[in-house]
Amino acid sequence: MYNISSKYKQFWFFLVKMAIVLGAGYFIYQKAFVNESVSYPVFLADTTRYLGAFWWILPLLVLFSVMNWMLEISKWQTLASVVQKVSYKEALIQSLSSHTLSLLAPFKTGEYVGKALYFKKDIRKKIILLNFVGNMYQLLVTLVFGTVGLVYFVQHFHISWHPYKFRFFAFITAFFILVFLAGNTRIPYGKKGNYYQRALAFTRRIPKKIKYKTGLLSVLRYLVFSHQFYLMLGFFGVEIAYTTAMLLVFVMYFIATLLPVMSLFDFLIKGSVAIYLFGYLGVDQRLMLSISILMWLLNFVLPAVLGSYFVLVFKPDNYITKSTKKAII
Repeated sequence: MYNISSKYKQFWFFLVKMAIVLGAGYFIYQKAFVNESVSYPVFLADTTRYLGAFWWILPLLVLFSVMNWMLEISKWQTLASVVQKVSYKEALIQSLSSHTLSLLAPFKTGEYVGKALYFKKDIRKKIILLNFVGNMYQLLVTLVFGTVGLVYFVQHFHISWHPYKFRFFAFITAFFILVFLAGNTRIPYGKKGNYYQRALAFTRRIPKKIKYKTGLLSVLRYLVFSHQFYLMLGFFGVEIAYTTAMLLVFVMYFIATLLPVMSLFDFLIKGSVAIYLFGYLGVDQRLMLSISILMWLLNFVLPAVLGSYFVLVFKPDNYITKSTKKAII
């Protein structure tokens, strides 16, 4: 009876994994090939034409994508070591499989759940918090570089800003201030304070060495994929001064990051923002959309396809059990 029950659970778990992989594949297909805003014959024609003149750039673009994910995996390995040491291979599996899961959930919630499933229940909340910390470091880097680019964009192109355009940014700022104040308010919740206070205490106790390394890896990763975008401008024959192009790329990532959408729609958002920004320099809209699609294929679709394999072979009893490091709290 026990064996029948066990096989029954394994069968249903296999169906769930297949549903996740097929669902991810379906969403990618819908956005990549059944999308009225994207003309793939035009994209393929442009790519093929420029590939003849800049064939050597394509392997370099792939290398940049590999570097991008290597840095992301190293960052996760560094953060996970706060509560449990993991090998680079384990961090790779966790990062790619959780990336695939993020396809099916808004605000990257699938990523948080996916990574937590690889650890024991007693530390899953900490794993979720550590993943949040990693994303916040990446967000902070994007905001810092983006602010510099935004100042340049407003001054150089003489953009007139009206009060209503600041409402969204004011709302975001006010939200974070309120969250910070709420976390420092002594609201009784047992003996340990409320959940936010406990989470804040946990993040404060992360060793400074881990924080510095996470910050450095976040900066390096940002520079990698932003320069990859710059290389694609050259690949498609767009001639823009390096400084101007990079500052506009910073603004593009800044604006796109502030728009809360599912990661599956990433190339549509970045493509729209890029068309608007580089339109001030007279860059063809079709080329900007082609660049956004190629970035999406290399940095989003390819890792999701690889992650699908790890989702299929995942077993609920394959938790990491060789931890030798004591948890911080």
